[in-house]
Order: sequence, then C-alpha cells, then structure tokens
Amino acid sequence: MKQQAKYKQLAQQLIRKIEQRIYTSDKPLPSLRSFCDIQQISMTTALSCYRYVESQGYITAHPKRGYFVTTPVTSQIKYDFPNFVAKPTQSKQSDRYNELTPQSLATAELGTTLVDHKALSASLTQACRHSDLIWGYACIQGEATLRLALSKHFSTQGFALSEQDISITHGCLDAVQLAISVVSKEHDVILVSSPCYSGLLDMLHTLKRRVIEIPSTHDGIDLAQMEYAIQQHNVVACLLTANHQNPTGHSLSNSQKRQIAQLANTYQLPIIEDDVFREISHNRTPPLPIKHFDENGWVIWCASFSKSLSAGLRLGWCAPGRYFDAYITQQKVRTSGVNKPLQLAIAHYINRGHYQQHLKRANNKLASHKNLYITLLNSILPANSSIYIPHGGMVLWIKVPDLDSDMLAAVLASQHIFIKPGTVFGTTQHYKECFRLNFGLEFTDDIQTQLNKIANEINKQLT
Repeated sequence: MKQQAKYKQLAQQLIRKIEQRIYTSDKPLPSLRSFCDIQQISMTTALSCYRYVESQGYITAHPKRGYFVTTPVTSQIKYDFPNFVAKPTQSKQSDRYNELTPQSLATAELGTTLVDHKALSASLTQACRHSDLIWGYACIQGEATLRLALSKHFSTQGFALSEQDISITHGCLDAVQLAISVVSKEHDVILVSSPCYSGLLDMLHTLKRRVIEIPSTHDGIDLAQMEYAIQQHNVVACLLTANHQNPTGHSLSNSQKRQIAQLANTYQLPIIEDDVFREISHNRTPPLPIKHFDENGWVIWCASFSKSLSAGLRLGWCAPGRYFDAYITQQKVRTSGVNKPLQLAIAHYINRGHYQQHLKRANNKLASHKNLYITLLNSILPANSSIYIPHGGMVLWIKVPDLDSDMLAAVLASQHIFIKPGTVFGTTQHYKECFRLNFGLEFTDDIQTQLNKIANEINKQLT
C-alpha cells in the first residue's frame, strides 16, 4: 500500500487536535517556523500541511497574524427579507458610477490576488502558438473546443448539458440581454426576485421593460406570489438567479428550483436564469441550476467566467433551450462571434484541470475572507445590525435600522470609499436601510481601515 504523504499525516494529526479542542480560535496555531522545529520537517512540508488543513475548512490564514481555527460566523441578528405585495412597476436606472471603480468594496469581483495569473497567461500563450487556428472569424455559436470543455466540466458537477446546446457569449450580461430580446418586447412585464442585481434592473430600464418584484424568502422566493403574478399581470418572462444571488448571496432550494421549472412548463413561460455565481460555492460543491430541472427547454441558462475566474475576461455562455434557433439568429445580427483566441485559451485552461483547481483555491479563500469580514463587522456595526450569511458568492448584504444608505454611500465616496446602497437593488424603498459589500478583496490593513470608517459614518448618521 502506498504510504500517505508526510504533510497529510501531519494534517490529520492537526485536524484531530482541532476537533479535540486542543487548538481553539482565540489563539494562533504554532507559526510555520515553530511547526517546522517541533515536527523536524522542512518549510515546504509545513506549508503544505497548513494549506491542506485550510482547504478542509478547519483553519484560516489571518494576514500578519498567523493561522487560526475557523469558527462559524453568525450575524448579530438574523436578516429578515421584507414581505410585500408584488405589483408591476417601471424599471429604473441606478447610479452605477461605483461599479466603474476597480477593486473596491462596491464591486462584486475577485481581488487580483485570487486571479490565476500564471496558468491563465500560460493558456493564452499556448492558444497563440496555433496561429493558423485563431485569427479568422469565430463560429457564431462559439468554438466547439470550448463548448465541449464546458460540457465535460459541468458533467463533473452532476449537471448534464451537451456542447450542442451551448452558445458562447460576451459575458453573462450579454447572454441575458440576448435572451430578453428573444422572448420579450418593449413595455412587456418581466418578473424578477427582490432584491435584484442593479445591473439587471439597469438593463431592463434600457430595454424599456416593466418589472414586477417578487419577495425573497430564506429558502428562495415567494412562490405563491410568483404564480399569482404570472396569472394576473401578463408576465412574459422571469429573470431569476437561483444560486448565491447578488446582492444578498442567498440561494433557492432544489425543491424551489424544481417547482419553478414546473411553473415554466405549466404556463409555457420562459425563465432566464442568470447563474453567474453558481461555481463560487463556499461548501465546495456547486449547487444545481434551475436548468437541471428543466425537461422541456423553457429555461434559458446564462453564466460566465467573470465572477469565478476574472472580471476582465468578458466571456460567457448560454443554453437557450427551445429558443436556440431564435437566440443564434440574434447573435448573428449583433456580432460576428466572440473573441476566438480567448475562447481557445480558456478551453485549454479547463482541459488542463486548471479551472477546477482554481475554483477550489478561490472558494477556500473567499470562505476565509467572509469569516474575517463578518467577524470585524459584527464588532463595529450597531448592535441591531443584521448581515445575511451567504454560502457562496462574494458579497455581504447588511441592514442597519434607520440608515439612509444613499447618504452613507455619498459621504463615503467623498472619502474614496465605495459601497453599493440598497436602493439600487429594487424599484421600491424596501432596501433603503441596506447596503452591499464585496469580500472578494484580500482582508488587508487598508480594507480593515475602510470598514472601520464605514462603521464610523453609520454611527455618525444614527446619532
């Protein structure tokens, strides 16, 4: 029998000590140098041991402080989604200047330290070596090698989707906009969950669609109101995010996903699924999309690499289901295909196993970031504040009673600190006391300073 690697033997011993509470969260573990001396091992073995234990969720690296036992984070008060009666409203344009500020607490993106620079660069270089393949027009549907790589990748997550059913797009928003154009026209009513990502509301406003917001619940969405709205308000399509929704980070249960797929079939109603955060899962197993439960092609599934790999890639995909032909026709009208060298590079990246490895590393890091952010926020925000604890994604949804989040955002912006006020995530005033923060950024001294300033401004406003 093959002997287990030394670092894994030591890791199992360390895990047992953590489970026996020999090591607890109030004091750091032995430093790597001390661990080397105690165990008489090299720094490489010690680092591999600690990283393995971290990958199993037992410890977290705190910058400049060392490794600590991970403790489950909790919000001071459980966040309650507002309950209201859904009715059609005019979509509105939000002030999105904060979105243009790179690497801030206002954006929902991976920090530069979480981007897999080395392997991505190597894959781009590899793609460019085949110059006879990359400089012509791309296939409108997308390069077959990338579609096949995606199909195989999804199959490892228990989700079967043929490469023939996939179309490559310029990111997720592009995929969603094409879908909206295919299934609706100006002034049609589109059903969304509430709160809803501001970028989607902006898009619906630009496309002159009306919206009807359906309240969220802790296990997903108010399905009774959803079905009633479909029956009473001439809804022509639903635009939903099932997994790690932006801005709250909450997800639909598999039971709800199945019921929504059934509703789509019953009412012959297209569901546009924006699933851009699905693979950012802190539980390491990506949840299933609504598309998985779709038996008759009513779900138009859209996603991209923008959140899971790099915001700058602008490369996504869509599985249009029964709308495939109309969707491809729209693509032909709007584009001559998606960046071909980039498609081939990402196909290479996936096929070499880099994407799977990156997702594991990034999700471990994001889970650690989340713990650090929430632990600090719980200690500095007003006692009656509540934070929704997400199981994936990279955003925190925070509510502070009596807060004016628009005013807070404006004051902070003057100090070059950026957040997203809750009002941009809906067409009503239900989220005026809320704001969204990105924890995709490394928890540095600068981030800690910014969070402290946010808490100070909140306390000033409330006194």
